[in-house]
Amino acid sequence: MKKTLLSIAVAAVALTTHAQGLQAAFGCQEASTPYYEMGWDDASDNTWTYQSTSSSTWQVGNLASPFSSVEPASTTSLILKYDSGQNETATSPAINIRPGSRLEFYCYASGIYLVYGAWKLYAIVDNQSTLLIDQFLWAQDKGYDGPSWERFTVDLAEYAGKQVQFAFVYTGNYGEDEAIDGFRILESDLAATSITINEGQSLHFMDMSNGATAWQWTFEGGEPATSTEQNPVVTYPTAGTYTVTLTASDGNGQSTASKPGYVIVQAEAPIAHIGMPAGAYLSPWCMMFVPTQVPLTFTDASTGNPTQWKWTFQGTDVATSTEQNPTVTYPNAGTFGMKLEVANAMGSSVDQLTSNAIQAGGIQEIWNIAPEENSSLMMMEMGWYGNYAGTNWLGIGEFAEHFDAPLADAQIEAVNIYFGKTTAGSTDADIEVRIMTPGDDGMPANVLATTSLKAGELEYDPTTINATTFTFDQPVPIAAGTEFFAVVGPFPNDEGDDIAILLCRRGEGEKVTAYHFVYDEDENYNYLETGNWFRNDDDPVSMAVAPVLNYDLTPTAITEGKMHRNVQSVSYVNLAGQVSNRPHSGVNIVVTRYTDGTQSATKMVR
Repeated sequence: MKKTLLSIAVAAVALTTHAQGLQAAFGCQEASTPYYEMGWDDASDNTWTYQSTSSSTWQVGNLASPFSSVEPASTTSLILKYDSGQNETATSPAINIRPGSRLEFYCYASGIYLVYGAWKLYAIVDNQSTLLIDQFLWAQDKGYDGPSWERFTVDLAEYAGKQVQFAFVYTGNYGEDEAIDGFRILESDLAATSITINEGQSLHFMDMSNGATAWQWTFEGGEPATSTEQNPVVTYPTAGTYTVTLTASDGNGQSTASKPGYVIVQAEAPIAHIGMPAGAYLSPWCMMFVPTQVPLTFTDASTGNPTQWKWTFQGTDVATSTEQNPTVTYPNAGTFGMKLEVANAMGSSVDQLTSNAIQAGGIQEIWNIAPEENSSLMMMEMGWYGNYAGTNWLGIGEFAEHFDAPLADAQIEAVNIYFGKTTAGSTDADIEVRIMTPGDDGMPANVLATTSLKAGELEYDPTTINATTFTFDQPVPIAAGTEFFAVVGPFPNDEGDDIAILLCRRGEGEKVTAYHFVYDEDENYNYLETGNWFRNDDDPVSMAVAPVLNYDLTPTAITEGKMHRNVQSVSYVNLAGQVSNRPHSGVNIVVTRYTDGTQSATKMVR
């Protein structure tokens, strides 16, 4: 027995001796320690000052959801009840800001009436105020409805070494009830024993081992759960308290460091967001365009891990649903809205689409640009070489915009293209638009229909965005399940030609729907008639190219065993009774006349 114990002791000494040379250690970039905290739980703390101009001023108490849902030990918060003519200020004492600091606090508000009243947070240094956060603009950017406790963070690097006061200034008229809590200033601390984050946040772990050449990380509750990178990034999707372990090796031995309870992930209230059903089209004039009589599955795209869902639909066969991803059908054509309410133990949120957000059936322009991207349309100029999606001297002859397959049989009446500039020296040059389907390689291959305009007929108005309409002699049938391209070009590139299509430009790895055809060159760098199509993965864009798609194919005659009717004309009538071949601003009645003498009318909002 003594000999066995002696052997174990010798082995332990050897391991310890080696560990003294290697010593696994790690930290986290986000790790920090608070050095100023205000929770409004101590009635004797009068270090903040409060100024009021109305009968409803700052006070200590609770709103519908107390802060104890975030921090169980919290009893009260700083609250402000909405009133008329408010200009209320809550100001912190002067705080010496240390290097590597950030500000963190929570706010609870409904969000619906923030347009009428909201706070702004200022940093005050030597009586000079700098705006840090505008609550109303924050809510607009985030699409926030609430009510829920939301965490705000501000990097204070530029204030290091300065004495700073922080002031919440609430102004408005019958705005929102507000609650503020968990006000802290923290400094970076790689030696911190724990770090607190919200669900869905990521942490940047840092190897601090001495002499390690290989690493094996284990992240309880994290994604990924393990890693062999030296400095991995890990996301924590679910609330809980989790251990992190690092085993570092140097080829001769290994050392392990473990921190139980190192990552504390707090639950957060969800933010509701309605996800588009697969196969729905985006449009310049409505949020989504779908067919009638086809099942559609709307998806819950909310953040914050909701546990309860309530959908409310207009115009569908299902009025309400508590499923996370319900399937509904629009029996009849029209424009409709919908609402999604989500909730969990931390709060609730609502995403609501107005009554003209969804168009079911009828005729509508479609494109690949989301509503929030509409304001960022631009031209992609390539210096001396011309324009992407327009005149250029790089041998790019044509450009194509890819569209997913329709969910039901449809037809394309025309293609509307939104140009950013239409300067044409070669006014008689033909610019073609073709509807094409992909070949086996996924590139444009099969021509279904062709139309054209002269370069001098392209439309552009710098004061508004007007489309140039390329109309086909006959509607182009697109069968359900058939992907297609709208192809445009070539563009003239002689002296005086400068044409460019507007587009939405995105970041690396994001959505791309634009393709281009590049001509081959001979040994003297002269362009040949042959070439190849490429998807623009290097610079992801979607072009402002919008086919006019018609789902209204009500049969009235039989030809070759298939029932169909041809469109004679499409016109748009506004509420003043004015008729045009293009949509007016506001509400339009889209009147489609057919060659058999029948017609249909669909409401559309531009």
